[in-house]
Amino acid sequence: MFLADIRFCAEEHLSQVLELDQLSPHPWPERVIVSDLCGGRISYLGAFAAEGQLLGYAALGEERGSGLLMNLLVAPERRRLGLGLQLVVAAAEFASDLGFSLLALRVRVANSAAIALYKSLGFKTRAMQERFYSNGDPARYMSVRLPLSLRTLK
Repeated sequence: MFLADIRFCAEEHLSQVLELDQLSPHPWPERVIVSDLCGGRISYLGAFAAEGQLLGYAALGEERGSGLLMNLLVAPERRRLGLGLQLVVAAAEFASDLGFSLLALRVRVANSAAIALYKSLGFKTRAMQERFYSNGDPARYMSVRLPLSLRTLK
């Protein structure tokens, strides 16, 4: 496991977030990320290497009174090192600190690696949402009660 420095992203990290987002098979529109990091209601938690390089991020928002993990992205060459796990745990802790008792997310049904990660942290599938994404892909809606218990980590 690679232990990253997990901290909030700010405007000064915008170029790194945008660059990393372009490595995603489904990047977000640049205007959305710019709006989020420049005063929006979405918080970005970044996983940083010692020299300050952004290795991944989690975007946390709110939906219907619950914390919502809106995006999770780890640089392709840094996957399978525990960064996604660290980011989800940090997002869950932040959501709990904000007073949320539930952390929810949507994940593409075809993203088996992400689904396995979320299940290992206790997330349960609550619903399937057909044609949720703009390209028509279905989503699995998952959630977990907060605070997150790592004692059940599988």
